[in-house]
Parts: sequence; C-alpha cells; structure tokens
Amino acid sequence: MVLIVVWTLHGSALDTFNLRPAHNTNHDQAPPTTDVHNGTQEADGQFQGTEEDDDEALKHGVGDDAHHDIPHIDHLPENVTVVPEMIQIPKKIWQIGLPKSPLDTESHIDPKGLQDTPTWLALNPDYEYTIVGKAGGEELLDKHYADQPKVREIYHGLANVGMKSDLLRYLILETIGGTYTDTDTIALRPIDRWVPPQFEGKVGLIVGIEFDQRDNGPWADILHPLQFCQWTIAAAPGHPVFRKMIDRVLWSVQKMAVEHQSPVSLLMPSSTEVMNSTGPAAWTDAVFDQLKEFDPSLNSVRDLAYMTEPRLIGDVLVLSIDGFGMGQPHSASTNDGSIPEAALMRHLFRGSWRG
Repeated sequence: MVLIVVWTLHGSALDTFNLRPAHNTNHDQAPPTTDVHNGTQEADGQFQGTEEDDDEALKHGVGDDAHHDIPHIDHLPENVTVVPEMIQIPKKIWQIGLPKSPLDTESHIDPKGLQDTPTWLALNPDYEYTIVGKAGGEELLDKHYADQPKVREIYHGLANVGMKSDLLRYLILETIGGTYTDTDTIALRPIDRWVPPQFEGKVGLIVGIEFDQRDNGPWADILHPLQFCQWTIAAAPGHPVFRKMIDRVLWSVQKMAVEHQSPVSLLMPSSTEVMNSTGPAAWTDAVFDQLKEFDPSLNSVRDLAYMTEPRLIGDVLVLSIDGFGMGQPHSASTNDGSIPEAALMRHLFRGSWRG
C-alpha cells in the first residue's frame, strides 16, 4: 500500500487534483431566513431548452429529475436488473491550517498543531491527505469560485479565523469532496468502515450528532436541542447540502454586517453569532433542511433524538452520538474511558481554530 501525503501550504499541491466544480452554482444571491435554497434549474445543471428539446429529451428519458442521458428501453429481460450508480466519497482527507490573524504572512503551520494527524494517516494509508493553508485556500477560490464574487468577497473579508475555516471546509467539500476533520481530532476507525455494509454505495454525506438534549436541559453554546457537528464531515463532491450551507453563510455574514453597521473585515462576532452563521447551529439548519427534503415526515431535529445506530435518510448517513461525539459529558455519549464500537473518531476540544 502506498501512503500519499499532499501538503498544500503554498497552494501548489492542489494542482495534483482534477479540480472541477460539481455544479455550476450561484452563491451570490442571499437566501431568505426560512429557506436557504437558491439558484434556478439552470444553476443546478438541469436540462433547459425549447419545447421541442423537452419533447425530444423525454423520448430519451431525460427530464428535470434525470442526471444522465438514458436510452429508451421498451422492456427488460426478466433476468436483468438495473443497478443505480454507486455514490462514492473520494478517498481524500482534508485539514485546515489558516493563520490566526489575516495579517500573518507566514505560510507554515506549528507542528504541535498536527500531533493528532498521524492517527488519520495510519488508519487510512491509501487516502490522499492535504492540509490547506492560506495559499491553498486562495487557490481553491481561484479555481472554483472565480465567477462568484460574493463568495470571494466574504471569504477574503472574514477576519475571524474560525468563521473563515468553517467556510473553507464547505467550499472544499462542495467542489472536491472527501473527509474533512479538525486538527484536534483523532481517528478511531478506518474511513472505509464508516458506512455500514447495508448502506454501501448509497451514502453521499456522513454527519454526526454532537449534542442530543433528550430530556435534559440545554448546554452552553448549543442552540438546538439536537445539533450536528462540523468538526468532521465526509461527503461526495457536489452534495446539495453545501450549496445550502454556503448560501446560509453569505446571507448570515452580510446580515451581521448590516446589524453591526460594520464592514465584514471589522466584524467582532459573539460566540453565538459565529455558531449561527458559519458554525454548527447554522450547519444543523442546513443539514436538517436537506433531511426534510428526503423525508417530509421529519418535523423537528428532536425526531432524531435517542438514536442508537446509524440511520440513512436519502443519501445522508446520520450517526448516533458516539459516531463523531464520544467522550462528552452529555447526550448519553460514552465517557467512561472506553472506546465504543460505534465510535469512528474523537474530538479533543483543544480549540485549535480559535484566535
């Protein structure tokens, strides 16, 4: 087996990938507060054309709900089964190492901040590993968001390193996909074993629960009775949840600037504002909106409380609390020093992203 370690502190290593946006998206429109969807069918890459084009397309099985040209077949032999295309999450591991200050011109990362990274390399030897620094983030924007000035404006304007890191992980996963994880996390199981066998080929997004209030009271800095973490996320490129989330970030940051009567570059957001604009509270809203599209019977995040095993909703694999959230003193998280079978990784809460 070959271990491939790709460093992108200076951005050049990103050239080793075939970087193409999965969708021609438009993130410059601010979403409404209750629906962070944006874009048109054209932006989604759906079929557009004249009525004659529509008629011709329908003959070949191509319509608003189709993604590929499918030849028309009147009937199939009884022994032939049509197998849907398997979803693949790229074998890539991403971490982010941005400067603590936007004025910092240094391109190196303190090795102490990567003390837990070897666990990810050791358990996933055939995965490409990339740590994205300041130059790597700029290169990603140049390659994928050159025609989306609002994304570039907000990203460049954010002085809070936590918010900028949040946005960057969503941009990386939208365009390239793979597994993002904070630098203060340790791997406990190979990523190839994260998806249960019965769900293989059906998962386009893996999310974990960081807080499940259940019948207890709220927890500090947690804005939802059940909240998804974004310290670790795995996804196929182009998953629509990232379009929702990026639009939410753009809208939230611009709204914050208006409320503070301040340019984005001078914003000094509270912890709650960070959580609700780029962080886990906003991420929970985006993920739950996506889940409701797959399962309209979901009324509240509380419908996912008390989970004890992974649940597949559409193409989203929702892990129980121990999946990404073991070792916490709440939410029925295993916190007795043992490592439960359900635990895939652990967050150490060193707060390495904070300034």
